[in-house]
Amino acid sequence: MTNPLRYLDTPLRRVNAVVVTVALAFALVYPFLVPPPMIGVGFVALLYALRNFTWNIAGGYVGQLSLSHIVAFGTGAFSVAVLTWRHEVNAWIALVVGVLISAVVGFLISLLMSRFGVNAFFLALGTLALSLAAAGVAASWTFLGDTNGISYSGTEEGFAHLQWYVDPSGFYYTTLGFLVVITIGIAALMRFTHFGRSLPFIREDPVIAASMGIRVVRNQALAMALSMGLTSIAGTLIAQYVQIVSYESVLTVEIGVAMMVGSIIGGAGTLAGPIVAGIGIAVLEEFLRSFAVSSANVSSYTQIAYAVVVILLLRFGTGGIMPLWEAGVRAVFGTGRKPPAVPEQEQRVGELVDGRVG
Repeated sequence: MTNPLRYLDTPLRRVNAVVVTVALAFALVYPFLVPPPMIGVGFVALLYALRNFTWNIAGGYVGQLSLSHIVAFGTGAFSVAVLTWRHEVNAWIALVVGVLISAVVGFLISLLMSRFGVNAFFLALGTLALSLAAAGVAASWTFLGDTNGISYSGTEEGFAHLQWYVDPSGFYYTTLGFLVVITIGIAALMRFTHFGRSLPFIREDPVIAASMGIRVVRNQALAMALSMGLTSIAGTLIAQYVQIVSYESVLTVEIGVAMMVGSIIGGAGTLAGPIVAGIGIAVLEEFLRSFAVSSANVSSYTQIAYAVVVILLLRFGTGGIMPLWEAGVRAVFGTGRKPPAVPEQEQRVGELVDGRVG
């Protein structure tokens, strides 16, 4: 039987294990320590972390700088608005529908972009154009509420209906559950499957990856489908929480930029980076509100904070927060790995070259 402690073979892994354990324990008891309004802040923080992390699957691990995740976020929100609020379909079924639609859209987008052979920058432009078009459709289509949006006026609540009116703890723990399960699932996918292990190779050099027998186009499309499908979950959760959906609330460029920038600041291609950045951004926004800053100005100040953090990262390390954290832990505790033993014959040769043996 495999000993799980063998994975804690370095100081970095041991420190990270302690930090994750403490953070998860705190997350579990957080709603019992704060008043209901602060539970809502915790929900938003976890939601930011969730959508950053799901963007990171395609953007960080594969290098697809996509803004089409705006469409996925909006699809999740409009799925529950149309199916549940208007036609009384169970919210969990609406959530699954949103995931499937977003996954199909992501798969087709990736195939289309691969067909034209666009690079990461034109991929960002192309997916931005798609998102702007989706916002225009939602703003002019009566089925999606046009400019007025769709509001919720139901009365049923509880986990079965994915709705809580007074106590936001249900939203908090549901989002925490999604975040933990998705994180563990992606970690296992990246470690134990050929598909997951192929993604970093595709990000670094698709041509070399293809020469190694990796099906680059297919794996890119699958990663985009998985990424966008899971992003739609965040859209469904925020729609249920605020109980109104419009193109102005779920299909804005700011949402896509926040996902992209948050993941990059935290550390694109890492497990913890997007989560840490998402929670940090939510804390920053709440900190600004504590100084009676208006909601409109909070967004502006948050963007200024983005710029400051990016400048600092350019100065001290472009990998993001998590690579800086790992470098700091190694500097304090060391690597914990013994240098490889030098064979006696090679050691004698080295001594001769150094002139220490006559």
